[in-house]
Amino acid sequence: MDRGLGLPRLRKRRLEDVASTDSQRDVLKQCFEQNAHSLNELFSEAYDLSRKHFSNLIHFYIPGMVHYETSFYRANDSHRFPGISVTGRFCHLECDHCNGQLLETMIPATTPKELLKVCTEIKNQGGSGCLISGGCLNDGKVPLMKFVPTIKRVNQDLGLRTVIHTGLVDASVAKALANAGIAAAMIDIIGSNDTVRGVYHLNDDIRSFDRSLSLLDENGIPTVPHIVVGIHYGELKGEKTALEMVSKHNRAAVVVVALTPLSNTKMEHTSPPLPLDVARVVLASRLLMPETPLLLGCARPRGQHKVETDILAIKAGVNGIAYPSEEAHGFAEKLGLSVRLHEKCCSLLWEDLAPQTSPVSA
Repeated sequence: MDRGLGLPRLRKRRLEDVASTDSQRDVLKQCFEQNAHSLNELFSEAYDLSRKHFSNLIHFYIPGMVHYETSFYRANDSHRFPGISVTGRFCHLECDHCNGQLLETMIPATTPKELLKVCTEIKNQGGSGCLISGGCLNDGKVPLMKFVPTIKRVNQDLGLRTVIHTGLVDASVAKALANAGIAAAMIDIIGSNDTVRGVYHLNDDIRSFDRSLSLLDENGIPTVPHIVVGIHYGELKGEKTALEMVSKHNRAAVVVVALTPLSNTKMEHTSPPLPLDVARVVLASRLLMPETPLLLGCARPRGQHKVETDILAIKAGVNGIAYPSEEAHGFAEKLGLSVRLHEKCCSLLWEDLAPQTSPVSA
């Protein structure tokens, strides 16, 4: 039995989740509707579940994508695990929250030849892998297909670990990525049609995100869904549905990130979701999927917001945090957690948790 939820274990070696739709909805209702004080018991239960399934370890991730300097770690090598955009700064969608700005921090490599050159440099500089991403076309897909043979060479010949931020995928791309031997696929999961159309400017609906998860799963790709808290102008709108969607599929890990308003976007003056609202999603993720590795990802507001979010996420049972605050490091140690630092993308957490858990097939 799954402690605290009182529900039967799923088939052997399948990642546990809350078995029935009614039970899922009850957990989600509690996490999203109770006040802060009433959530204390759920925080305690979630933290205990994390210790039960994943021991006393917590993993902190510092890939070479942004400047990061703390008392316990100083990042000084941008080649450790950098981000690469196969579309440069171009994105057809021009989403309200980003408008292509997130691509500006990545290394541009818009041809297979350029991608191989960039990855060779990463290898020569002692890097262990890279995140390959890019802007989307008008159908929500990153144009990855022409890069797949190069990605396969990067994996096999250079020995780099590649994590791919896919956007929506079709059957041919999923099969090709599986054949290329990628380490993991990252995909943002949107649970509101209003957000799909109004924020992402896609003439589509949430079923496409569900299909993408199915295709990645069917092809045996370790998949790391991202839940973007507050992506609808800071409002909690589709997060519940996104969590329900993710919980139906096999997943290597789940990453929770939060809207960070950027200048020169339509959300420039939007208030980000409160730290407690981010924690509600972390909490629901842990309770719905107690055996799934759970992370607080790099995209989240900075400053005091980050401090509060990090500490609440630890209380809610995360297994890892990208670019943790000083206070998160201190809080983890205060709780008696053993901290491990990694110079790579947090989406590879599931590998670092082996042999306790690993992505599995249904």
